[in-house]
Amino acid sequence: MQLARRLNKLPPYLFVDINQRIAELRAKGEDIISFALGDPDLPTPSHIIECMCQAAHDPANHRYPETGGLPTLRQAIAEWYERRFGVTLNPDKEVLPLIGSKEGIGHIALCFIEPGDIALVPDPGYPVYSVSTIIAGGEPYFMPLKEENDFLPDFKAIPEPIAGKAKLMWLNYPHNPTGATADIDFFEKAVHFARQHNNLAICHDAPYTEVAFEGYKPPSFMQASGAKEVGVEFHSLSK
Repeated sequence: MQLARRLNKLPPYLFVDINQRIAELRAKGEDIISFALGDPDLPTPSHIIECMCQAAHDPANHRYPETGGLPTLRQAIAEWYERRFGVTLNPDKEVLPLIGSKEGIGHIALCFIEPGDIALVPDPGYPVYSVSTIIAGGEPYFMPLKEENDFLPDFKAIPEPIAGKAKLMWLNYPHNPTGATADIDFFEKAVHFARQHNNLAICHDAPYTEVAFEGYKPPSFMQASGAKEVGVEFHSLSK
């Protein structure tokens, strides 16, 4: 078999490498605290397991699901967005349940990236942002997140030839792995940048908006003026 050349461009998956190193150290008897994948260290609450069991016994759930997800689920998501962020979403046109947010993050580059296009990717950041770009035939351009800039990308530092070819930009706040946060003013600057550069798409990966402390409530990218016109936001139930 001859593999596609694009596979040669893919870097080793970070979490596989970390898990291998952890396994090697544990085999030597080392006591390791893992900072690899964010797997829960507590069992799933029993009432959730019971609900899952009841749903598994319902024959209505033994079929293929609706392509757009259950209407009741989409409505519940839209209502949560309204309560949590004050953002109004159309559950039929602006909400899409996925197998997991990673499914969407891994595939959305195929919607925006043509061969030779550029995606603006935060560094450090979730490896799938760059990997999905490569699979779509594009090139990731890494935006350094520096402490002196509060771990936010400096849009002015992106060379104009790069910005002009960019079709997609990834953001992730609260940020993994730095824990940095962004406010609505920053998101509005991102919207302005997108409008200045071919209305490039902004994908905001937001699985950590509900992981905050001391009364802080992280905002949604969709709270920024004009965000709906240029952006998509991913949430997750696994955090």
